[in-house]
Amino acid sequence: MDLGFLALAFGLLFIGGCSARVVTVSPGPLIRVEGQPVSIRCDVNDYEGPSEQDFEWEMSRDAKGPKIKMVSTFDSSFSDPSLSKRVASGDISVVRLQDNEAELKIAEVKSQDSGFYLCRTTSTDSVISGNYEAQVQLKVIPKTLKVSPQTPPPVVLEGNDLTLSCNVTRELNYPTYLSVTWLVKKGTTSEEILTFGPQGDVVTGSKFARRYLDGGLRLVPGRNGLFELVISRVTTSDQGTYECNGTEWTHESGGKWTKIVESTKEMGTVTVTPTGHFLNVKASSSSSSSPSVLLSPGNMLTLFCYVFADNLPVLSLEMTWLADGREIITMDHSGLVISNTSSNGAQAKRGQAALERTGGGEYRLGVRGVSGEDGGIYTCRVRAFIEKGGRSTGGGGRWHLAAEKMSNPVTVKVSETSKYHIFTAVNDMGKEMMSTSTPMDVF
Repeated sequence: MDLGFLALAFGLLFIGGCSARVVTVSPGPLIRVEGQPVSIRCDVNDYEGPSEQDFEWEMSRDAKGPKIKMVSTFDSSFSDPSLSKRVASGDISVVRLQDNEAELKIAEVKSQDSGFYLCRTTSTDSVISGNYEAQVQLKVIPKTLKVSPQTPPPVVLEGNDLTLSCNVTRELNYPTYLSVTWLVKKGTTSEEILTFGPQGDVVTGSKFARRYLDGGLRLVPGRNGLFELVISRVTTSDQGTYECNGTEWTHESGGKWTKIVESTKEMGTVTVTPTGHFLNVKASSSSSSSPSVLLSPGNMLTLFCYVFADNLPVLSLEMTWLADGREIITMDHSGLVISNTSSNGAQAKRGQAALERTGGGEYRLGVRGVSGEDGGIYTCRVRAFIEKGGRSTGGGGRWHLAAEKMSNPVTVKVSETSKYHIFTAVNDMGKEMMSTSTPMDVF
């Protein structure tokens, strides 16, 4: 035989083998929940003939049981009479996705839909080659997913923690997995905060990613399906209506995670009371509750600033004393004391000021060696900060300014010694014996 003919024949056989028809369906088995929608895709490749291919679907209760005709892309009378009503209502349908791809859709799958589904394509090839049908198993399981949230407190003080508890369970008779998602709704829009699962992984919403890394969101998995999300140091931006979503998943062949049923329940509305609503600041002297203090030159001035707040333990305070509106000395929220000087670095003839924290919300100002320059209207200003985190990047924390308040004024007067009283002593004969003078305080 001619060697050239053999080579041509072998080449044609090789080409024909490479272009054999291939029909594939979704990898299975597929696990779906009763009452939920189901879609099973079927595609054909490496075929001859027109680009648009036709598909027909059949199912059987058992792998080798009798087939029941379901739907076809080209024959409207293809369906078995037992399914005609479901096909007519659209509960069972076939949708062409592309010329070579179609999808069987069941709007609400039933338990009796469990079985083996066969997708078949008609031949348009010049030579029968490859496969013309493919089959996948569908398992329909009962809906056992339960989502039971606990109602959060309706009011939370700014800076305190908020715990969101949700119980998500399902029967363990089937190889399915769970995830739980917390959301917050403001108006009509819900934002995802954090999702845990289905395989122990954590995914945060875009607005909460940094907060989770900073430790401001903390997941606490419990027992018997209880999951808790702790939102630390809440601010007014955290108020809203919270929701809990439970989702049941299946892990199909090829590593694909498929959501098979979910349920979202409203947990409750949370209002965050701003720190400014209950932050109070009071200034007073050490000697009395009088709104004024009288001192002589060289004396020591002592004033106290008291801070009151329902959430004081979670606040970080910055305290500043001012005289006639000018900042004298500040203790920042880290405890660092900064003495404010004039532009040339001098204390501008003022006394030496010191500031210390003497209690949880108590600060003491001391000014040694006062002079007339130290007189004026004194007030203390408090700025309350709440830590937002930021340590994940290796630096210091990020801070949220929650409130700022000014105290009542305290008037400080320092006497001057510019005039004198003259006292003269005389004897019985009216002769002067001694003369002296004493300073007279002028204000």
